[in-house]
Amino acid sequence: MTMIQMLNMSFDVWSALFNVILIVGVVVSRRHNRLQARTLMLSLAANFGVNVFEALAYIFRGDASQLGWWMVRVANFGVFFCNHLLLLFAAMFIVRTIEKDGQPVSTAFKRGFAAVIALGVVLLVLSQAFGFYYGFDDQNRYHRAGGYAVMLAIFFAAMLSLFVLTVKNRRRLTQIERASFFMFETLPAIATVAQLFTYGVSLTTFADTLSLTMMFMAYELEVSRQIVANEHRMLNDVISALAEAVDAKDAYTRGHSGRVAKYSRMLAARMEFGKEDVERVVRMALLHDVGKIGVPDAVLNKPGRLTDEEFDLIKSHAARGSEILAKVKSIPELSTGARWHHERYDGGGYPDGLAGEDIPLEARIICVADCYDAMTSDRVYRAHLPQDVVRKEIFDGRGTQFDPQVAEAMLGIIDEDVDYELREG
Repeated sequence: MTMIQMLNMSFDVWSALFNVILIVGVVVSRRHNRLQARTLMLSLAANFGVNVFEALAYIFRGDASQLGWWMVRVANFGVFFCNHLLLLFAAMFIVRTIEKDGQPVSTAFKRGFAAVIALGVVLLVLSQAFGFYYGFDDQNRYHRAGGYAVMLAIFFAAMLSLFVLTVKNRRRLTQIERASFFMFETLPAIATVAQLFTYGVSLTTFADTLSLTMMFMAYELEVSRQIVANEHRMLNDVISALAEAVDAKDAYTRGHSGRVAKYSRMLAARMEFGKEDVERVVRMALLHDVGKIGVPDAVLNKPGRLTDEEFDLIKSHAARGSEILAKVKSIPELSTGARWHHERYDGGGYPDGLAGEDIPLEARIICVADCYDAMTSDRVYRAHLPQDVVRKEIFDGRGTQFDPQVAEAMLGIIDEDVDYELREG
């Protein structure tokens, strides 16, 4: 056995073990698509088969014994057969990944690709009898035959069809999914061409292992992204339900939390917050009045003038809300909006009398959104205020009640709302 063959065999052994590790990785990961996970595991298993059979082919190459005669033929057949399976299962994985958005890949493509692989397998089996793909010399050593070009043609046709499929559906894939699929569809093809001129070097096997590793990484990253997205969606659903429960308690402010969250989103986006920061402000805004849960209904829904004691009860909702949300240890910033959305920029607010930049920016945003909704919503004792009156209140409140920067952003939003659509109703 030459040094190159020994290196190739060592690579095959280590690559086989690596494929086993990746298969275990898929099994133990939290799968969001069982069919996708299954086809990835089958692809890795097929590549494992290629590695094992290729290592056996190197071990028994030139062995003239009866065992060597059989093992060389079984091993080489196994390499090519597992390569066909690898193509089939990898194609199924690519198709499943594309279809994760619910839109199916055409049946014609699936049937056509399966037919190409089936043709390749049939010709491979026939080649064992007629030897037009490959043969063996008197020393029991493998060599390519004249029909080997047919096998290459089938391989390149399959890879080209997958490449075209990926290009056509590239917008349905994430960036790393596209990169891993393009690598699988091009790198082994390039390696196969190079291997025609470097006989005995397992370039194609190396390229397959590298490409499958990239596909595994893309899969795991997408699984993680989906888990995080689902958790965020569930969190937002819970927060929205709680906000609606709070609003339902106060007959005069139905839908208030949702509107404040909407205006807060607009303000944060206008102030060029990042996407995650905008969502953080929205969550705070949805729960800014959660402390009203502890205020008696008779006080919240009193139609007449409140006494000083009753007004103090109303004001207590800010600190109470902060205490409630402080128990959500995984999202500590939730309590920010609840506690400080009634603080004034000039320090005359409650509950802590904070002023200026000492008030968290998110609370300053929610303060403006909260006051805007209060002025643009109908109440039992009055209809919503005219837009010009609302604009003047926001303008006059700059630097006193409101953060000037946030107020300017709100004035810009008002000026763009020419039909006065940003109000209750």
